[in-house]
Amino acid sequence: MRRIIIIDDCPVFIKVGVAGSREAPKGKLAWLFPSPRKVPRERILASVRKILGTQINPEPFYELAERDRRMRNIAAKLRGLKPILTPTPFEAAAWAIMGQQVNLNFAYTLKMRLVKKYGKRLDVEGQRYYSFPEPGQLARARINTLRGMQFSQRKAEYLTGLSRVLIEEGNFLKNLASMEYEAAVEKLMSIRGLGIWSANYILMRGVGHTDCLPLGDSGLHRAVKIVYGLSQLPDNEVVAKFAEPFRPYRSLFTLYLWYNLMEVPEGGPKP
Repeated sequence: MRRIIIIDDCPVFIKVGVAGSREAPKGKLAWLFPSPRKVPRERILASVRKILGTQINPEPFYELAERDRRMRNIAAKLRGLKPILTPTPFEAAAWAIMGQQVNLNFAYTLKMRLVKKYGKRLDVEGQRYYSFPEPGQLARARINTLRGMQFSQRKAEYLTGLSRVLIEEGNFLKNLASMEYEAAVEKLMSIRGLGIWSANYILMRGVGHTDCLPLGDSGLHRAVKIVYGLSQLPDNEVVAKFAEPFRPYRSLFTLYLWYNLMEVPEGGPKP
């Protein structure tokens, strides 16, 4: 992974690699400062560890998966998998808004247009990189400009509205990690444009909360249908029922089903 992250308003170019084995992985990290400013080594390590989810211990999830013959096989096959987090909850929130009701490819196109328009551009080692925009940059974005980048009217309003909330309440997203799951979801859903799926996505990918369940996610519902051999796509209540035994690790339940879905097409063999 190569990207620009912002630490204390300072851009840092990071290169992350892996070595070792599944049971004894080793991370490789290199960085440089494209600008004259620098930040302490410890701050960079902390940021990258957060992105890689090193604070998440999947062992309790594996113990729960042993009690479910279908999840047992999936957990064994994908053992060691952890969620890769966004550097900030704001980036996850913006990505959640962009990903609403569109396919992944188009959401990625919107994100690339956004970072090229509003992110900081830096040339490193002969390549051009962009940092993700800060709330202050997007709070000033014009709705018509975003519409010209193929954002819908609602998404443009949601994105700029979220940015303004974060400008007015600087700590709004900072204490989500220490909150109870239900309270964190409720807080996020108080922002216009963030529903139950968006709130769970932000907590999973932006905060690293281990007990999220993004009900309504098409991939999750399809995965539950395939893995548990259901005759039709399950509703929210059915998905919640299958996920319940995995509290407080429903985020990993979701993540492992998502990745398993990449390997098992609908109508294919069931574990």
